[in-house]
Parts: sequence; structure tokens; C-alpha cells
Amino acid sequence: MKKSELGTLQTYASLRFIGDGLEPQRLTDVLNVCPEIAYRKGEVYKLSGGHEIRGRTGLWVISSKGVVASTDLNEHFDYLLGVLFSGGNDSKLKRLHELMRDDGIEADAHCFWHGKHGLARIPAEIRADFDTE
Repeated sequence: MKKSELGTLQTYASLRFIGDGLEPQRLTDVLNVCPEIAYRKGEVYKLSGGHEIRGRTGLWVISSKGVVASTDLNEHFDYLLGVLFSGGNDSKLKRLHELMRDDGIEADAHCFWHGKHGLARIPAEIRADFDTE
């Protein structure tokens, strides 16, 4: 990956769905994309180191890591938005909303940024919201 002018070395974004009633295949069917990791509550799954662990709740995650080569975080969020809004209509979002409501699923988005030390290019009013230590 090429270093950007702003000092960004790596970035990605992920979309996570969690809930005790989460059935991974149902989310996969609605979003029409394979997750990076997915399991049901109580299901045993392997961590990257090979250790087995039992899921305390259901989980389904998709990430732009390894999919989007850019160091521009906007392009990583565009990828996730493309997953949610593909098809040119809102039927996918309606199905997703119904699934989340009916199965008690919550969702959140996360972003990762790694770059050169310092936040000099970020305006002071935004910089105050970051913990940089």
C-alpha cells in the first residue's frame, strides 16, 4: 500500500451486527455479501490464533480491509454504504430493518486509521474529540 501525502499508512471501516437472536445466514441473504466473521450466540468459533471460543451473542461483521486499497477513509465508508444501498431501491434496507427489529439486532460502524504521529492537519475543534495517547 502506498503512503498518502497526509501520512496515512492504513485505514479501513467495518459494519458490525450483534444480537442474541442473530442468525448469520439471514443477514448474509439480505445484504448479499459474505461476512468477514459470523456466528450465532453459543456457537463455538476459532480465533485467528486457533483458540476456540463460544460466542456470548450473535455476531456478523463485514470490513473494507483487504477489499478497498485506498488510504482515504471516505472510500472505505463508500464501500460499506454500497453494500447497504446496492440495487437502486430501498427494499434491501426495509428487509434489513425488519430483520433487525424482529430479531433484536443492533448495528454499529467502526473505522481504523494508522498514520504518522500527530494530528496537525485535523482542525483543533475536531482534534479535541480524539484520544491520541
